[in-house]
Amino acid sequence: MKIQRKKKGDYGYPPYETRRVIIRTAAYFLISIAVFLLGYFSTGQKENLLTIVAVLGMLPSSKSLVAVVMYLKIPKFSQDTYEEISKRAGKIPVIYSLYLTSYKKNFAVNCFAVRGGSLIGYTEFQDCDVAACEEHIKGILKQNSIKNITVKVFHEQSRFMERLGQLQELESGKKETEILTLLCDISL
Repeated sequence: MKIQRKKKGDYGYPPYETRRVIIRTAAYFLISIAVFLLGYFSTGQKENLLTIVAVLGMLPSSKSLVAVVMYLKIPKFSQDTYEEISKRAGKIPVIYSLYLTSYKKNFAVNCFAVRGGSLIGYTEFQDCDVAACEEHIKGILKQNSIKNITVKVFHEQSRFMERLGQLQELESGKKETEILTLLCDISL
């Protein structure tokens, strides 16, 4: 069975990337352990050059382990929500399953849609602080010289769907792809 490669913004990206990062981390640690054991069994002592190589190999292993911890913190996004939104989105540019990170808080957002000067998001997670999420996104847009964008993140799916329908009637903007790419860049 071939696993389909997913990219940021696709539904199901976080679980796919979590598995990939766990496998990569395990491989890194196994390589370092194998190098240490090779040095130990070939010389009969721990104090050898391969021990230094194995210890240095722990640096990328540890960095990768931090990524595993972060990916394991991402909650599971609802497939029913994804299917309902994807039916209604039409030709509006949409990205799914994002876990935005900031210095103070992290934000799990099911979907972002952008059209014209409006960026809307929906989160099914009640512990997501939508006001802080909106401020974080506005700050990132400002830092990247993207102006005149209204940002609104909804907890209520019905209000998000209503606004998504209103976006259908708006003209396409020039920076829609740039905005969605930026959101992918600031998320796990």
